[in-house]
Amino acid sequence: MASWSPPVSAVAYGTLLVIAAFVSFVFGGIPRLRSLLQPSPDSLTPSLKVHLPVMLAGALALGLCAWLATPLLPGTSLAVGLVLATVSGQKPAVLWGLFRQNLMGDFRFSLKTMLTLFFPILILLLFISGLYLLLGFPLEPQPAMARFLEARDAKTLTPFLTYALVIAPVWEEIFFRGTLFPWLAGRFTVSQAQWLSALAFGAVHLHGPTLLPLTLFGAALAGVYRTKNSLIPSILLHSLFNANTCILLLLARPPLG
Repeated sequence: MASWSPPVSAVAYGTLLVIAAFVSFVFGGIPRLRSLLQPSPDSLTPSLKVHLPVMLAGALALGLCAWLATPLLPGTSLAVGLVLATVSGQKPAVLWGLFRQNLMGDFRFSLKTMLTLFFPILILLLFISGLYLLLGFPLEPQPAMARFLEARDAKTLTPFLTYALVIAPVWEEIFFRGTLFPWLAGRFTVSQAQWLSALAFGAVHLHGPTLLPLTLFGAALAGVYRTKNSLIPSILLHSLFNANTCILLLLARPPLG
């Protein structure tokens, strides 16, 4: 069997990504991460005040949907978020900060944050993967990721890319950052709420090797929502992160057969 080496395009993109991530981390990266991951005790954060049984009913609806009708999960999460926000006496568009007039500024902020997070998430992912291999645990991609790697034409790639770049960033931000995080913030400290919602975000992907990297990413997304008072920058960051992952996989994947 012939040996495989990454295509020139993958090497070129990876090199540019590493350089951009290094520059972003050196020039303001550490203060940026600190502001996102270490909220001050008096930090203001959106709050969702609904009783525990109501929140559990919403979570149960999402769990049943994920189990019985997964394709309906994005719409169900949006409906649950809308209902819970309304029950709390708030307008969802206000709670989620959907009225923004500086989208280019949000995009630049999200791009810088994505590049700043690149090294910490990559290092954590490599460490966990190495630990899995050292302990003899199977190191396999998520089932959806495996199907994505096998896709070779626009007909099969388009649904994956649409979900990864648009649908998932929207529904996951609405539930985990726009609903779960502010609800937890009303019951715990802001820092605890941020990390608990992030842990739930990592766990829902049902993939051991990426649990901690995704938890770190979820905490950063919650920090973006907290500091920007809007889900739009966190949705953009989430979409950019997924886009970067898809580009790397598409460029570097080995041929079939």
